[in-house]
Amino acid sequence: MNGDPGSAADRENVHRWNAGRDPEAFTALVRRYDPALRRVAAAVLGSAARRDPGLLEDALQEGYRRMLDALRGYRAESEPFVFLAGVVRRACLDTLRKETRARGRTERAAAFGESGAGESRADPEGEAERAILADRVLAALDRLAEPDRSLVYLRDAEGASVADLARAFRMPEGTVKSRLARARTRLRGMLAEEGVEP
Repeated sequence: MNGDPGSAADRENVHRWNAGRDPEAFTALVRRYDPALRRVAAAVLGSAARRDPGLLEDALQEGYRRMLDALRGYRAESEPFVFLAGVVRRACLDTLRKETRARGRTERAAAFGESGAGESRADPEGEAERAILADRVLAALDRLAEPDRSLVYLRDAEGASVADLARAFRMPEGTVKSRLARARTRLRGMLAEEGVEP
């Protein structure tokens, strides 16, 4: 997402929303980033979202509700996506705290992701292998503590810059880099234990 030419239009939509609560501006932001924010929510919620897909929808709706006011705090210091992902991340963590208090953890029941349905008809064996690999990577990612889980996901899966992450997480860039390095090492170790080639 970093360096995306749409960022100027996104900043303009943030300005329009903050200046006059223009619903079209907010809708444009949500429409543009919804797929990526769904992936962020799935990564933060981890196995809980795969057990209960409704949990992801609840967390995402809460995130979008919070954005209505949170956008007033956007100062264009980072890409709009990273700012919005931070709002969704906090909503997901709050939703997860409520969910884990309400019920205990159970086995994974659903595969992650909705993409690749067309590919599966063309290459069902390859698609099955990719799904298994994705599930193992996500299971390992799920074992990382916050904020490392979100940092790794936003950097490696969504392409957020270190500078944007530093601003969004209120950490020095050096801290973000060192946390990423340690988290990736742990992730590789967990995957190696599962016999997955990192």
